Amino acid sequence: MTQASSASEIKTMNSSITESLEQENKAPSPTANATVPAHSLEQNFNQYFMNPMLAEMEKNVRTNTEILDRINQQMENERKDRLRKTMSAHIPEALKGSGQKMEIIMQTLEELITYDDIGDEGTNEKKERCAKIQHLDKHGQASVLAHSIVAYISTLDEEHLKKFTSKITSDCELWLSRLFRFTDSSVIYHEEDKEGLVKVCRLAMYQKFPKYVTEGYDALYSRPPVIYISAAAKSGLGHHLCLQLGLPFSCICTVPCNTMFGGVSKMDVSMLEKLIQDDISAAKKPTLVIGYAGTPQVGQVDNLQRLQEICKTNSIWLHVEGNNLATLMMFSVPSSVQSAKSGDSMTVDLSRWLGIPALPFATLYKTPDPTLAIAAGLNAFNPRLKLSCLSIWICLQSLGHDGIISKIKASTHLAKKLFEHIDKLSAIKQISREQKDKQKDVTSLGDIFSRAINALLVFEIVTPTVVFRYAEDASGPGSIVASYSSSGNKEYQQTDDNSTYYNALNTWLVDTLQCSVPQVPVTAVDINKEGVCIRYSPLETAQYSGTTEEDIQTFAECLTENLAVLDATVAQRHRFRSIVENTNNLVPVNLPSWAGLGAIRYIPDHWLNQTPTEQGKIDISNINGELVHKLKSMDTAFSTGHCSDNEICVRFGLITANTDVEELVALVHTTGKQIEESSKYLESMSEIIKKNIDVANQELQKESVDKLMQEGVMRQVPLVGSLINWFSPPKDPTKGRTFNLNSGTIESTETIYRYHMQIQPGSSESNTSTTEHSKSAGEVKAGIINQTTTSNKLQEQTVSSAEDNTGIEDKTVEAKEPVISETQAEVPVQQ
Repeated sequence: MTQASSASEIKTMNSSITESLEQENKAPSPTANATVPAHSLEQNFNQYFMNPMLAEMEKNVRTNTEILDRINQQMENERKDRLRKTMSAHIPEALKGSGQKMEIIMQTLEELITYDDIGDEGTNEKKERCAKIQHLDKHGQASVLAHSIVAYISTLDEEHLKKFTSKITSDCELWLSRLFRFTDSSVIYHEEDKEGLVKVCRLAMYQKFPKYVTEGYDALYSRPPVIYISAAAKSGLGHHLCLQLGLPFSCICTVPCNTMFGGVSKMDVSMLEKLIQDDISAAKKPTLVIGYAGTPQVGQVDNLQRLQEICKTNSIWLHVEGNNLATLMMFSVPSSVQSAKSGDSMTVDLSRWLGIPALPFATLYKTPDPTLAIAAGLNAFNPRLKLSCLSIWICLQSLGHDGIISKIKASTHLAKKLFEHIDKLSAIKQISREQKDKQKDVTSLGDIFSRAINALLVFEIVTPTVVFRYAEDASGPGSIVASYSSSGNKEYQQTDDNSTYYNALNTWLVDTLQCSVPQVPVTAVDINKEGVCIRYSPLETAQYSGTTEEDIQTFAECLTENLAVLDATVAQRHRFRSIVENTNNLVPVNLPSWAGLGAIRYIPDHWLNQTPTEQGKIDISNINGELVHKLKSMDTAFSTGHCSDNEICVRFGLITANTDVEELVALVHTTGKQIEESSKYLESMSEIIKKNIDVANQELQKESVDKLMQEGVMRQVPLVGSLINWFSPPKDPTKGRTFNLNSGTIESTETIYRYHMQIQPGSSESNTSTTEHSKSAGEVKAGIINQTTTSNKLQEQTVSSAEDNTGIEDKTVEAKEPVISETQAEVPVQQ
C-alpha cells in the first residue's frame, strides 16, 4: 500500500468519526422530555464539554489532513523531478531547464572576452590576466555592425532580399576591380585565405580539361594537371590543394628560388620555364602558376612580367598573392607590381592592410565562361552568402580613396624609417631588400630625368616588409664564419655550430624586442640558407597596433642597445674559451644552441686525469649543480645547463663591454674549489664520526657488562632495580660520552652531570685538583663565567652534514652570548 492511499484512508476515517459525532449531538436524548433538569444538564454537558472537544478534534483532523496532502504533493513533485533529471541527463548543464536569464548570459560572455585565462567551470579561481582588447575606430565599429545587419536583413522577404543583395555585390565588385586595376573581373568572398585559391584552381582545371565537369578524374588520367608553387610559399600549401582538389601529390611542382641576383625568395623563372617544357614532354598539362607580389616571409616580388609571358605562351592560369598588391591602390604603382594587373586572378586581404577587423578575403578572377565559375563554386545563388561583402561595402565608403591611400602610405613609411635605422647598423644583415647596383654617374640630361623618375617610385626602393638578422659576416647570403674557426678537419663542424649559435642569438633578440617594444610587433622566421631572421611587416600589423614613427625610433634605440650586448658577447667568446681551457678544473662545454658567452663544467681534482665512473659522474653533476646555485645568488647571469649526456654544467649569459671575463671565470673556479673542499671535509668528518661512534658503543657495552658484574642482576630489573636504588643509591655517578666536532675526540660527560653545564676543555676548571671539589657548583659556574667574560671571545663552529650525495648544506652557529664551552655532540648509546 502506498503512502498516498494510506493518507486518503485516514482522511476518510476522520470524516466518518466527525459525522457520527455530529449526529449524536443532533439526536434527541430519550430522557429529554422526562424532566427539565435532565435536559438542561445534557445541554450544558454538550455545550461546555462535548462541543468544544469535537470542534478541537475536527480542527486537528483538518490540520493533519492538510499536512498529509502537502507531504503527498511534495513527494509527487520530487518523483517528477527525479524522472525529469533522468530523462535529461544527456543535456548540458547550461541548456537544462527553461533557459537562463539574458543578464547572466551576457555577463558570462563579457568574462570570456575580458579575461584571457579563465578557470574551470565551477571553481572560484581568481581571474588575474586580462586579455588585450583592440580599440576600434569608427570604421572598425562599422564593420562589426555590418555582421549584425546581415543577420537582420536575412528576415526580409525573398524578392526584396535578392534586390538588396544584387545592389551590394555589384557595387563591391565594381569598386574592388577599379581599386586594384583588375578590370572586367568577378569577386568571390571567403573567410579562409586558401579557400579562394582552391576554387580558382578548380576553375583553371575546368578550362584546361573541358570534359572534367562530366567525366571527373577520368579526364585527368591520361594527362594529369600540374600546379607550380614557389619554394618560398607557405609550408603545406601544396598538400592543402591536393586534399581539396582530390589530386595526387605528384601534381604539385615546387619551383626553386634564384639567389644569384640579390633575392633570396624570388622564383627562378628560367627554371620554371624548363620545368614546364619537361612536363609537357612527359605528357602532362601545366595548369596553374602561383606567383607572389611579396612572398609570405621575406616580402620580395617575383618577376611577374616574365611569369605572365610564360603563362600566356603555354595557356597557363596565373594567380598572384602577396602584401605588395596593396600598392595597386596607390596613384603611382611600382613597376614590379604593375604586371599583376595582367594575371588571371589575385587574392587580397583588406582586413589586415586597412586595419579593419571582420573583413572577408576577396579573390578577383577573370573567366570568359560564367557557367564554369558556377561549377567551380565561384558564384553562389544564395543571397545570404553573398551578403558577406556588406562590411566591405560600408568600410570602403566610410574611408574613401584618400583614407585607403593614407593607411597604405603610413605602413610603407614605417618600413622606410626602419630601413633607414638598420642601414646604420653594421652587424645587421638585411634579407628582404634586394641588392642594387651602384648608381651611375650623371653624364647626360637623360640620366637626370631617369633618376628623378625613379625617385618618385618610392616603393621600388622600399619594400613594405622588413626582414633582417644579426650576423657576424654580412658579405653574402648564408656565409657565416666562426670567429675562432681554424683550418682543419673540424672547420665545417665549427661553422655549422656557429650558424646554430647565431640562430640562438637572433631568437633571443626577437624575444627581447617583443617584450621591450610591443607596439612594433616582430616575429622570428626561418629563412632557407639564412637561418632565423627577424620580420616586421607594417602592412599586416601597423593599423591594428597603432604603430607610430616614434615607436619605430624607440624600436631602433632598443635594437642598438641589444646589439651592443650581442657584439660584446661574440667578441669575448673566443677569449672566454681560451681562458677556460687554461684554467685548472674547468672544461669548456659546446652548447651552440645557447645564446650566451658559453658553458663550462667544474671537474674535481680526483677526476682530472681519469675517466669518472657512474658514481663519479653523479658526484660531478652534484658539485656543478651546487656551483650554479651559489653563483646565481651572486649574479643572475649564471644558469643551469645540460650537456649531451644530460650532465649538469654552468652556463654564462650575455655580457656587456665592461664585463671582465677573467674575473667571471676566476669566480667560478674559486667557488668550485670551496665546494670541493667542503665536500672533502664532509667525507672525512663522516668517516671520523662513524669510527668514533663505533668506539663509543664498544666502550659503553663494556661498561654495561662491568656494571652488571659489579651491581648484580637485581639492579637491572626495572621495578626491583628502581626500588633497590631508592634505598641504596649506586656509588658511581652517571656516565656518558660526547663527541667534540672540533677535536674529533670522544670525551666523558661526568663534568656535565656533576655541574649541570658544559665545561670548555683546557679551562681552569678542568685543570683544578682537589680544591675544586670543595667548592660548590654555583661558585664554579660563577668563576667560569667571569673568566670567559674577561677574555671576551666569540667562538664559531660549523656543523655540516653529508647524509646523501645530492647536495651539501652548511650550518654555522655563531655565539652571541659569552661562550662557556665548545659545542659537543652526544653519542647515542646502544643498549
